[in-house]
Amino acid sequence: RGRGGGGPGAPPPVGPIGAHVRLKQEYSSRAAGVETALGGWPGASAFIAASNADERQLLRLIETHAPKLCSVRILVQQREARFKPAPSRHPDVASVLDAVEVDDDQAFNALLNFYSPEALLIGGLTDARELFKKRVPFVAFDADGMKHYLRGELEASEQTGSHTARGLMRMDSAAVLSGLEQRQAAAEAEAVEAAGSATA
Repeated sequence: RGRGGGGPGAPPPVGPIGAHVRLKQEYSSRAAGVETALGGWPGASAFIAASNADERQLLRLIETHAPKLCSVRILVQQREARFKPAPSRHPDVASVLDAVEVDDDQAFNALLNFYSPEALLIGGLTDARELFKKRVPFVAFDADGMKHYLRGELEASEQTGSHTARGLMRMDSAAVLSGLEQRQAAAEAEAVEAAGSATA
């Protein structure tokens, strides 16, 4: 994570991350799993600052000019050459990183640092059963966003994201604002419903 920097000449933030990620056509049926693996809404809507100072400056700008974005996550990832991913422990199964193209080096490096897509696999239950047999730890996401994993002796499958893709990749700032408004409206509706149930 970068430090220092900041000031008037600081590079602009990168984001939202979803704007820089494209799902490869051959993996289009795996969109829900890929979105879940890359952090779902919080991951796709995140912005990237090059240093802690830039992060603070971005937060001040958001508070002043775009307060609706205050809940968006900001990742700190310094600008440097694109990282070389570590080799997969399961080269016979496609990884989340294999399934996407990222058009910005800073976004690519942030994804590797915060979500390790090179270590997350894309595969269905059949793939998971074969991986369970190998007894080598893994985490895999299927086409419905289901997560399958082996940690030590624990074999498990659980629903951790949306069953269907939500179009989080190639999401621009306008889509982030719209999504935040929808999430806020849903939260307010739930609060009203909960209050009504409590007084009934």
